[in-house]
Amino acid sequence: MSGTDWTPWMKKRRARVLCALGAVLLCCLQDGATVTDEVPVFTEEPLSVVQKLGGSVTLRCSARPPSANISWRLNGRELVAGVGGDLGVVLEPGTLLIPALTNLTLGRYQCVASTNAGGLASVPANVTAAKLRDFEQDNQQDIEVDEGNTAVIQCHLPESQPKAQVRYSVKQEWLETSKGNYLIMPSGNLQIANATLDDEGPYKCAAYNPVTQEVKTSTSTDRLRIRRSTSEAARIIYPPVSRTIMVTKGQRLVLECVASGIPTPQVTWAKDGQDLRFHNNTRFLLSNLLIDAAGEGDSGTYKCHADNGIGSESAATVLYDVQVFEPPQVTMELQQQEVSWGESVRFSCLARGKPTPSVVWLHNARPLASSPRHRLSARVLRVINVGPQDNGLYQCMAENGVGSSQAAARLVTLPTGVPSRSGKLPSILRPLSPDKVLREQVPVKPGATGSVLTLDCSELTGQISVAEAPVILSQPRTVKADFYDLTWKPRHDGGSPVMEYIVKYRKIEDPPGEWTSSSISGFLHKLTLAKLQPASLYEVEMSAKNCAGLGQPAMMTFRTGKGGQNELPKTPPVPSPRLSPPEAPDKPTISMATETSAYVTWIPRGNRGFPIQSFRVEFKKLKGKGGGEWEEAVTNIPPQRLSVEITGLEKGMSYKFRVLAVNVIGASPPSAPSKAYTVVGGGRPNERPVDGPYITYNEAINETTIILKWTYTAVNNTPVYGFYIFYRPTDSDNDSDYKKDVVEGDRYWHSITDLQPETAYDIKMQSFNEGGESEFGNVVILETKARLNQRPSPSEASSQRPEHPGGPVPRPSDLPYLIVGVVLGALVFIIVAFIPFCLWRAWAKQKQTSDLCFPAVAHPVSSCQYTMVPLQGLALVGHCPLDPHLPPTRISFGHLIHLFFMCNRCLLFLLQEDVEYDMECDTLLAQTMSNGHAPGYHYSNR
Repeated sequence: MSGTDWTPWMKKRRARVLCALGAVLLCCLQDGATVTDEVPVFTEEPLSVVQKLGGSVTLRCSARPPSANISWRLNGRELVAGVGGDLGVVLEPGTLLIPALTNLTLGRYQCVASTNAGGLASVPANVTAAKLRDFEQDNQQDIEVDEGNTAVIQCHLPESQPKAQVRYSVKQEWLETSKGNYLIMPSGNLQIANATLDDEGPYKCAAYNPVTQEVKTSTSTDRLRIRRSTSEAARIIYPPVSRTIMVTKGQRLVLECVASGIPTPQVTWAKDGQDLRFHNNTRFLLSNLLIDAAGEGDSGTYKCHADNGIGSESAATVLYDVQVFEPPQVTMELQQQEVSWGESVRFSCLARGKPTPSVVWLHNARPLASSPRHRLSARVLRVINVGPQDNGLYQCMAENGVGSSQAAARLVTLPTGVPSRSGKLPSILRPLSPDKVLREQVPVKPGATGSVLTLDCSELTGQISVAEAPVILSQPRTVKADFYDLTWKPRHDGGSPVMEYIVKYRKIEDPPGEWTSSSISGFLHKLTLAKLQPASLYEVEMSAKNCAGLGQPAMMTFRTGKGGQNELPKTPPVPSPRLSPPEAPDKPTISMATETSAYVTWIPRGNRGFPIQSFRVEFKKLKGKGGGEWEEAVTNIPPQRLSVEITGLEKGMSYKFRVLAVNVIGASPPSAPSKAYTVVGGGRPNERPVDGPYITYNEAINETTIILKWTYTAVNNTPVYGFYIFYRPTDSDNDSDYKKDVVEGDRYWHSITDLQPETAYDIKMQSFNEGGESEFGNVVILETKARLNQRPSPSEASSQRPEHPGGPVPRPSDLPYLIVGVVLGALVFIIVAFIPFCLWRAWAKQKQTSDLCFPAVAHPVSSCQYTMVPLQGLALVGHCPLDPHLPPTRISFGHLIHLFFMCNRCLLFLLQEDVEYDMECDTLLAQTMSNGHAPGYHYSNR
């Protein structure tokens, strides 16, 4: 065959090869396009880790398809190469490595898998620092138990992350696990079965942290004593009171019940009235009840009863209230939706769990906020007037303190008129392992406030609204004593970029401190609050400002540390912690969640010896005088949760919230009520109140305090947050002299203190809400009381004060009392000394007069005024035979004493010589005989 014969064949073969290569290349291109457009699905999500500071942490995350891009976030902030390098975090494909854990790398991590179809966020993984607190101070306990019964040694383990393991010192040997008749229970208690005299002695417990490998020993030693009795009524020695137990689904449940008595009592268990001795799911260890894997049906009330035939049958009974918590499980109604531009789309999310989980919606791994185009609730997401910007993945992320779970659906938007394509989104449902630890948010380095964004608002088109309040990410506790790192993330901007954030903070005290304000650029999301006081409670309000104005504020409270870099807040020891419920939490703060819900955030205080098992949030409506009654909003909130969403609130209604902490002893006192929160609901805010309050009662309590009472009637049901009270001295004409007190809206009385004595004040009031202040009500003028026993000026005091070489110096105000006391004392002494002498002389002269036939002198009438009442005594009787018409006259000792007191001449009169007295008597006798009457005696009172 010639060379020319081969040419057509070669050309045909070359054409076939090129066609085959083209087909393969086209298939590869198609496959590549399909892969990049595939929806990501997690095959491994990061898990929470507890590690000691300085230790290494590795978080893993992988997804399908393999080409999906994996990125990481810490506390909502993306970790890029620069940020990761600053924190010392190493980012590798599928892993995140923290070589040495620090306070800056503690927090909440999420990985994000992204393809052309959109982004998907994993469930959060919390990285927490391991710690072991010291044992609280405790006194030695003497434990007595009847011989042959079970003894219980309790160990109050200190706070630890992770939970500490218990050790017991028994007969100079440390027990780590149960041995012989010594049983170490999951609660940390040591039970000694069939106790004998050999078991008497001291017992001491210790706590071991398996991560930090620290061991700390209790401060007290308990002593066990065994007693022998012939008969003893059955009694339950543990637990001493009924308890509430919370356990996660799938975990082992152990209910301890130890009884004592002679003869040994029999212990029985019942659940909701049903005997458990023949229940398939329960086992018994001594008298304790065991459930290997708790389920939803194991919630209920368990009764432990002990009976040995002696004593009252109902005396030895204790109850357990068991609540089984379940991590969330999330399902989406549809996996994929295709809609045309301009239409609306609806996503439904079903989240199950106990307690009821909170739900957050995400679009391409970014949290969604309520807006005119996005209508959010816990179960439904509506997107109005969709466009190409709405393409991607929508997630429903649920958390309830026990765990987290998420599910996703895809949205594809098409131009109008383009037919929809069929497609299916793989199911995404992956519950996370329990997530139970309170987390510490990462601190942010202090930064500049930045310049305020300049924007020409006149160039904006379309309808805009005020920006929503930012979401504050900082935790309510900090170990720093004098500064606080405030971090946040923006929410919906209302159609106009945020130009600046207005941040106000002040110390919570009585009265409240002054606000400190800062203006932060809209580009920044962090601020350091400096020059704070250690161990103090502060409140923060921050708002976003755009072209539509200043939006509603986000509010929170935080507590500074006591000092030291690694010092954690410690609860001060309190006496007798075994019998006390927890302390009341701090005053909660409220921030907006959705149109009809709000977030309540709080800070717990000391637990008084028993761990806090749950929180309870209550609310009341502020409508009318005094508002409504307190009602339960959410109960059984896990102790690691310090915020909760309160749903189902009425639009336009104002609410107050308070929080209670619960441990095995009971509920704490309620916290101080929060500030009034009004549910705006996306509509226009409430108008300002029209009328001010009317002062109905005012009174000066003392020289520095005035009390007020008032009434207020709302116009058009306008809610009121509180009242302003203005007061200044009446003689002042300067409005800047007014001082202002702020009173909550459900109070109708107030006391104004620290006023000046004997000063008149003008007092007037206003009511206010978020819309502004009302007009002033009536004005009252009230004067404070004068100060009692006012001291003279320093110059007067120096001129009047006598010099005393030593001893107490009398005050000038005491001088009148001193003079009166001296005069009275001298007068009493003179009276006591001369009364016997006066009486004797009067009797002698009376006798002499009787002998001379002188008639008895009648009782004199005095023109002087005296307060002393004459005494009545024995009478001297005289008869005068010269005048038979005069009746016998009785002269009593009282008359003589009265005569003595009426005239200051009496003493001189009695002290004269007999000659002078006789002359006076002759004169009196001559006057009497001249008119036939006794003379009238007129004495001066000088």
